[in-house]
Amino acid sequence: MSHGVLALGGAALCLSGSVWYVPAWADLRAGPDRPASRRLAATAVLLLWAGASAATAALAWAGPRAALACAVAAGLGAGGTALAARARAVRERREAAAGWELQGAPAPDRAPARARRALLGWLLAGLGAALAAGVAARGAGVWPAVSAAGAVALAALVAGGVRAGRRTASGQARDQSPYRC
Repeated sequence: MSHGVLALGGAALCLSGSVWYVPAWADLRAGPDRPASRRLAATAVLLLWAGASAATAALAWAGPRAALACAVAAGLGAGGTALAARARAVRERREAAAGWELQGAPAPDRAPARARRALLGWLLAGLGAALAAGVAARGAGVWPAVSAAGAVALAALVAGGVRAGRRTASGQARDQSPYRC
């Protein structure tokens, strides 16, 4: 496949990613109205999408090595920023729990975090099972192996989504941010 076709696909992917980077940009523009952890997470999202755009441009004009370098640099920068956002979110939750304790009220339940962990567990188990299904169907050819692995991964993702949905159905308000920490 030529680099131009891959660059065109990358450009289409970057344009369709607006459901992530437009809300992130809005969170950054809101400034101090948003928690610092959420602004850091939004910065990580924007770094990652900017890196994807730069990698797409580098693929179109400079070749695959420059695109790989752009993608790695953006991934490292976004990963570091996401880790900083995660650490900041933990500190913010600890401060909020201390504030609730000072008021003599119980801290809010963390059901959405448990639901995310449940979904992650199901997804990782499903990806492992998908890999096993792909290896088992390898003798039948490439397409049956890929379709078997995809079907197993999709089933695990749906099962995990159902389980995570049950965990958040306890009446707790959910954070609607697409890039939660």
